[in-house]
Amino acid sequence: MAVGTDAIIFKALTDRLRSMPQVLPIAGPNVVFPGAGQTLPPKYLRLAFMPNQARQVTMGDDPQQKRGLLQVSVVWPVGQGIIDALEVVDQVIDHFKNQTLFASGVRITISSEPWAAGPLQESERVQIPITIPYHAFEPEN
Repeated sequence: MAVGTDAIIFKALTDRLRSMPQVLPIAGPNVVFPGAGQTLPPKYLRLAFMPNQARQVTMGDDPQQKRGLLQVSVVWPVGQGIIDALEVVDQVIDHFKNQTLFASGVRITISSEPWAAGPLQESERVQIPITIPYHAFEPEN
């Protein structure tokens, strides 16, 4: 069970991603992907979690505002075009747009509409990064 604020935020955002219908396999940070004995799937999502500097928005010992980005990259095989990959990108953006999540006393708000960057061409795959900005408040003790 996640207890630290950043861990709670990451878990809530990941759980939201996993709640998408027909979600692709997910490669999380610092997790072996694919699992032992499995082959790399041709299509999957790759996560990066980037917390930013906390911000004290009130005086005293009130909870700090936590800000950051979740990056979800849609990874697609080379040679299959980008239209289907862009459809997945749109699904991820729509799934996070205008969301407020609650987890373990932490309120996590998607602070603006997620956006996609242009496709990044690699030798065997194309990835399209989606940036999902969030802010949250630490739970009061």
